[in-house]
Amino acid sequence: MNRTKKQDWFTNYLSSKGFWVGGSAVQFNSKSEASALQTIRYFKSNRPEFLLVYILEFIDPINRTNNYEEVIKYYESKLMFKPQFTLAIWPNQSMVFAVYESGRLYKDLDTPKVLNWFRKYDPDLIGSTSYLKPLNKSFTDFFHLWARKHMKGFQNDIDAYKMRNNKVHMFELKRPKESSKTWKPYKADSSNYIQFSNLCRQMDWQLTNIAYNEKETGILKIFNQVKIHNNTLQYNTSAIELRLDQDVLEIINELKFVIEFSDR
Repeated sequence: MNRTKKQDWFTNYLSSKGFWVGGSAVQFNSKSEASALQTIRYFKSNRPEFLLVYILEFIDPINRTNNYEEVIKYYESKLMFKPQFTLAIWPNQSMVFAVYESGRLYKDLDTPKVLNWFRKYDPDLIGSTSYLKPLNKSFTDFFHLWARKHMKGFQNDIDAYKMRNNKVHMFELKRPKESSKTWKPYKADSSNYIQFSNLCRQMDWQLTNIAYNEKETGILKIFNQVKIHNNTLQYNTSAIELRLDQDVLEIINELKFVIEFSDR
């Protein structure tokens, strides 16, 4: 099974415009062996609040001479909001984990110990689920596969965000194979849209859902305020033909939206 391809014309554009992009690589310095792929995941079970976890998947096997506490602290400091804790993973090292929380690194953790960290925030996140959505043809990251075996409740990753004028602007990205001009969101994904909207409301973040085809450079479908209405998805939508020298946030701010429905 292949890893989900995150890099395309739009994620490259977002990176060039200063957005944080999930699945991107981070490097401590040019000589460091502590390069990692970064994601942020949010979790929700029965508690009203969400759990935010920053996840670093280190590319190289663990090197005992590296000061990983310094490295992880550096990576976490670049975020524009603070997670409850950071989870470090060395997937090439027979599932070695570490947790960085409140300025302290807890090293050489195994699966049960990591699950205890999640259990501390919400016990209902731990355990197998009665319904496990089938995997697509690819997986997001190592944690995605690991969590399917050990965790339940709602979880998803953050695709991209940027701070502007003291406001965090969150982007949820959909990459349909069909043209974004004809694509409509699926009812099966309604919980993703609604839960992310709830998280953004709690955190006072600005949320924008964006669909695009990686073969249609510059073509974006914007859709917001997704909700269930008479067993269909209702949302406000608008289209963009983006030049790569333009500021996507400025364009979104000036859009005029129309109501659209999807019964897919």
